[in-house]
Amino acid sequence: MRIKFLSKDQIYTICLYSVGIFIKIFVMHRMMELGDNYFLVSLNNIITIVALLCIIFMCRERDIKKTLLLVNILISGIFFIDSMYHSHFFTLTPIHGIYQLGQLGPVSNSVISLIRPGYCLFFLDILILWIFSKKKKLSPVYISLKGKKVLPFFLIAIIIFSSLLTYKTNIDTEGIFTPYNLGAINYHAYDLINFFAKNPLDIDRVEAIMEILDKEEDNNKGFGIAKDRNVIVIQAESLQNFVINKKINDQSITPVLNQLIDKDSIYFSQYYEQVGWGNTSDAEFISHNSFYPSLKTFSYKAFEDNKFYTLPMLLKDQGYSTIAFHGNQGDFWNRENIYPSQGIDKYVSLEQLEGEEMIGIGLSDGSLFEQSIDFLKGIPQPFYSFFITLTSHHPFEIDHKYREIGIQDDYRDTILEDYLQTIHYLDREIGNFIDLLKEEDLYDNSIIVIYGDHEGLDMRDEETNELLTSFLGKPYEEDEMFKIPFIVHIPDSGLKKRVITAGGQIDFFPTMANILGVDLEANKVLGQDLLNTKDGFVAKQVHLTKGSFIDNDKIFIMSNDGVFENSRAWNLLTREAIDIEECREGYERALAEINLSEYILHNDLIPIVQKEGLSYILEME
Repeated sequence: MRIKFLSKDQIYTICLYSVGIFIKIFVMHRMMELGDNYFLVSLNNIITIVALLCIIFMCRERDIKKTLLLVNILISGIFFIDSMYHSHFFTLTPIHGIYQLGQLGPVSNSVISLIRPGYCLFFLDILILWIFSKKKKLSPVYISLKGKKVLPFFLIAIIIFSSLLTYKTNIDTEGIFTPYNLGAINYHAYDLINFFAKNPLDIDRVEAIMEILDKEEDNNKGFGIAKDRNVIVIQAESLQNFVINKKINDQSITPVLNQLIDKDSIYFSQYYEQVGWGNTSDAEFISHNSFYPSLKTFSYKAFEDNKFYTLPMLLKDQGYSTIAFHGNQGDFWNRENIYPSQGIDKYVSLEQLEGEEMIGIGLSDGSLFEQSIDFLKGIPQPFYSFFITLTSHHPFEIDHKYREIGIQDDYRDTILEDYLQTIHYLDREIGNFIDLLKEEDLYDNSIIVIYGDHEGLDMRDEETNELLTSFLGKPYEEDEMFKIPFIVHIPDSGLKKRVITAGGQIDFFPTMANILGVDLEANKVLGQDLLNTKDGFVAKQVHLTKGSFIDNDKIFIMSNDGVFENSRAWNLLTREAIDIEECREGYERALAEINLSEYILHNDLIPIVQKEGLSYILEME
């Protein structure tokens, strides 16, 4: 005998509530460009929704329609936000984005620029449901008693089927789950669970690379060449390396930086950003700590209660004063709370400055540099000062009076022009800042260190890629996108050195310690002193799939579906593709370093590492 679960009217009503969700899943995955996984991943996400519907149908009859509507609204809202986030970061909105809601105010213009009218179509079916509901064309939904007895078995069956699909993904990807192999719905569920879970230490992987990590270095080259000097570090917003020594319409984009590189400086020309979810704040975190940013949220939130040993703290032990400057609110990215544990004694934010000239998301770089002089004159020397610039932040808006480069033809009125104008402004203001330092006798006994925090122009945006490929005269790919300048200018040193060893922001701490003549045991941090290593290595995470890396010769981009064999790799010099298997060792090293760093930080083990070294972490297990 056939069991009648639902009437035709009820089936019609349920279809109106659920089919819209299924369509939105396919649309979201099409926007994400899942490729070969498109139908299988979408099917697995639809199965998850069907399982959710089964649970809803077990509710009280009067609650079913209301719950269906709420679920639909929630999914529509998530997909709307995902669409904006994906258009800029090319991944889905992470669960820790809740913590970042308080950060949206200062970057509201950047967020608004990401909204597209088409994203509102995710709410279209909700409008239809509301219209039908007003006209009372939607029947009540209830399941017969016999149907409710069958539902749990049906639910178990689809959960088993979904689990088998997920298990296959786990095997194929060696446990690397991404939005591209889980899909939007399932990835958000995974992200939620993973956010609260503690990641164990992958002992086998870490043991395999411990000989590399537990290294000993002589630190002969460059040791103490800037000993006892004041240190002025400028973390430059969105400064990429391709602008160095580059001209447009016969005009230099960065004439000041070019001059610095040409005299009394060390220029690290193969240096790469390694930021995590915190972008700018993670750039300073990894640079000062020589450990990787958090995989789960921005590091200044994830580790705000941890104990650290940072570059500013190392210098404080040598008698340095420490100070940081930022032209935005003090609590932006939680800096106000965490700076004391990062070794920053004094933090000068927008609240302590005159907001006389605001550009983009904060105080103009020129005003920040100018107002900092009185603070620098008032603190004991030697000092370590850290500047976070803002004017060249996306969406690169700047007043016409500061647009000093004449840009014509194909690049005029494009995002590339906007970017180059703000970078040229930053470069000019660094030059003005140096002049002020000279006037106040703060230049000769200081070193000026400049590095970019992260990329500004994303190659995954089609228009941006076309513009940069044309401008550079070669394909604009990941190695060029992630490359940032790192310049150490030491007045009257007679240096003109270019370091071509591949390095990343994780190497900033040990490299600076060596230059400043302060002993730092190599096995107490994950980075390397770039003046005394030949084997450069840069692991990427978050904005590329884990396992991606760059070394002196090649770049390996782990496939976003998490399958090693689907990845890409090429020689940095010849640009020719290379055999993926040649990258297996670097892939394993990248995963091991990131896993070890995450384990150390989430278990607050920095004090133990400083006392016993990295290898001791394995002995604890």
